[in-house]
Amino acid sequence: MAGPEIAAFLSRLTADGGVPTVCLVTGDLVLAGPAAERIAEALATAIGCPVETHRHPASLTPLLSDLKTYSLFAPGKVVLAFDTVVLADRSAAAELIDEAHEGIPAAGNAAGSLGSRERQAAVRLLQALHLFDVDPYARSAEEALGELPAWAFEGGPGRRAKRGKRQVEDLKTGLVQLLEAARREGLQGVGGSDLSELSTVVRDGLPAGHALVLAERTAPADHPVVALLAERGAVLHLGGVEAARGGAWEGVDRLAAELERQTGVSITRDALAELARRTLRQEGDGRKGSSGAAEADSTARLAGEYRKLAGLIGEEVPGGKIDRKLVERAVEDRGEEDVWQLLDAVAQGRPSEALDRLHRLTAAAEDPLAARLSFFALFANFCRQLTALRGMMRLFRVPAGDENYGRFKDRHAPALQGEVPAGGKNPLAGIHPFRLHRAYLAASRLPEPLLARLPALVLDTELLLKGEGTEPDAALSQLVARVATAARR
Repeated sequence: MAGPEIAAFLSRLTADGGVPTVCLVTGDLVLAGPAAERIAEALATAIGCPVETHRHPASLTPLLSDLKTYSLFAPGKVVLAFDTVVLADRSAAAELIDEAHEGIPAAGNAAGSLGSRERQAAVRLLQALHLFDVDPYARSAEEALGELPAWAFEGGPGRRAKRGKRQVEDLKTGLVQLLEAARREGLQGVGGSDLSELSTVVRDGLPAGHALVLAERTAPADHPVVALLAERGAVLHLGGVEAARGGAWEGVDRLAAELERQTGVSITRDALAELARRTLRQEGDGRKGSSGAAEADSTARLAGEYRKLAGLIGEEVPGGKIDRKLVERAVEDRGEEDVWQLLDAVAQGRPSEALDRLHRLTAAAEDPLAARLSFFALFANFCRQLTALRGMMRLFRVPAGDENYGRFKDRHAPALQGEVPAGGKNPLAGIHPFRLHRAYLAASRLPEPLLARLPALVLDTELLLKGEGTEPDAALSQLVARVATAARR
């Protein structure tokens, strides 16, 4: 796995003969966790002390305080913290700016002393500047604020909408006044949160022989504290697992290499693909806007199943490899089903595959009812598009079954998504040409009588799903099978 990477990272950290104050290992915790342990052990061996490990600590501040004071009692200490989430989102700076905005002095009081509310706002502003390693006293207030990125002024996740250009300019004007008042009163803005405490430690350091090693699944490169660590060469990024096209997963080979190092048992390529298919799930719903990364719980499950399979190999076939048959026999299928491949199976007239995928979608879901209703909403919309497509094809005399995507996109899609002669909104407007082409081919395959009845069939199925039937799975399966079978014919 990352043996050479870890060795090179340690060599850089200790090149000057010292021990780094803070170092960060990022990536899926199946990878980042063992790497961080090896780095912490190497540092502890060099210092001559044990490693103190904390998993999912509620707060990082007590650990940092302990490292600061421990030097009074022992020459060194290494703390390893897993998944603190303190670096998970760059929006921390934007949230601090939002809090500072709440206490900007009124125009008539800009030159007066700060009240308690305004003082707290000034501290938040100073903390935001410290996150980006900006010294609020080294330059003018305008220049200091100019060092912050534009997104920090647009608003944190708590705002309903981003600030516009005029709102940002007004905010900056108020923050300049607030910063000038804070400078007059000599405020420093240190402390107050895990993030600001960590930022201070990264900038100012810890007592000699004391170090903090962080293993984080999420730590964006543009996060201000991550950027500070990267400037010092103290960040090792090992990557993670992300969904790829066709149901494959990128990065799973690195997980397998680490697990082989841990267990001493390897796995065949087809067995690894099947294990990933049965265990991995994507964050969010896998649709537009999702990150594409695999859920942390699912990669942990893959690791657990791998170790279980390695144990079975040790008992049944000493020195052997994990093969696909063993995965199919010993690992329950709880992986993620791609709803778009399910829809493609329906559209291309493959009813058996479509029903198998539908069963897998609901069987593997933590909430089968929610998964069923979510897919039905997507499928119902697809059915409405099929009916609308056939009507628009007839209206604009678009020929059926043109499989050439380039010609469809240039000639037929503009007509199908154009203005409706009778007025009103075109139900096909806004659909991506590629998805429209797939639906158009399906509509071309389906017989006219079924397309005419499809809205009624969808409504009947919805009623059965939402309380009028005793077998909701059967109702949805029947609708899917009916459309897929008709498309095959």
